[in-house]
Amino acid sequence: MSTPGPSLRWGIVGTGGIARVFAHAITQSDTGTIGPVCSRSLTSAEAFCSAHGGMPASVDEAITNCDALYIATPHTEHRSCAVAALAQGVAVLCEKPMTTNEEDTRAVVTAARHSSTPLIEGWMYRCHPQIAGAQDILRRGEIGTVEHIEATFTFESDVPPDHRLRNPALGGGAILDIGGYPMSIAMALARLERAFARVHTLDAQASFDTTGVDASASADVMFESGVSARLHVSICEPPCMHVIVRGSEGSLSLPAPFLPESQRLGLQGRVEIDRSGEIESHLFEAPADCFSLEARAMGGLIQQGIIEPPAPMVGHDESIAIASALDLWRTKAGAQQT
Repeated sequence: MSTPGPSLRWGIVGTGGIARVFAHAITQSDTGTIGPVCSRSLTSAEAFCSAHGGMPASVDEAITNCDALYIATPHTEHRSCAVAALAQGVAVLCEKPMTTNEEDTRAVVTAARHSSTPLIEGWMYRCHPQIAGAQDILRRGEIGTVEHIEATFTFESDVPPDHRLRNPALGGGAILDIGGYPMSIAMALARLERAFARVHTLDAQASFDTTGVDASASADVMFESGVSARLHVSICEPPCMHVIVRGSEGSLSLPAPFLPESQRLGLQGRVEIDRSGEIESHLFEAPADCFSLEARAMGGLIQQGIIEPPAPMVGHDESIAIASALDLWRTKAGAQQT
């Protein structure tokens, strides 16, 4: 993942904040150039292109004029755009969550498999070497047997009711927007002899926004590996991201698990081991930010003729498992289904 692949002409669908972060990563790295840019508003597309390059286009025009398509629209629009691109043999990097439910995620994965076309779900944090480093530490038994995982991702969103975060029709709510972060990292650390662990049982609680979406939610999970987890997400609480893995002989923590250095373009990650109060730190330096590493990974897949990324990135079966787990979390919490 650290070696630059071929320079790609990227099509970008959606011009919000995360698309701008990805575009910046492309233009500031060796991962390619920006080609067609799609937005519901021509003004937004023109402003985006003025800042990052590219030309305004329709989705159909983008699909026929790019090597890879980056999809950063609201969650509810991911499936149709991804399937259309994959059907034409265009590689897709789709922002998380890939869709709003397991059924739609399976449809996107099926489209990739039928067309033998690369597909990546945008869990960019999995590209950073601190994740593989944490897994290696756990595999070596440095904290004994893994028993329990605690993972949290919260932030305060000061947005109007019609914003996608608070709008049920756009797949709003904490579980869909960020629940996959703690869920997916727990999956990655709860079963180390395989790519990920599957959920066995789950209980959940949630509090709700006036718009009806889940504003905060927690889940108590038991994985099939026998490891338990406590997960928490919120779009209305002070910012907090942390992961702690508790073992029979100590604990392992990632102080900035999803954004190295607590920055979207951060490079250095840290894993800490606590044995009876003695802290041992391991530093992991990435050759580029996580978004650039994602783009490089796509270039590698295209170059090698492979349709899904290797672990610790999220592969297709894990994308389906994450979607299934989020469906269950939302159901158990009483959240509106999309």
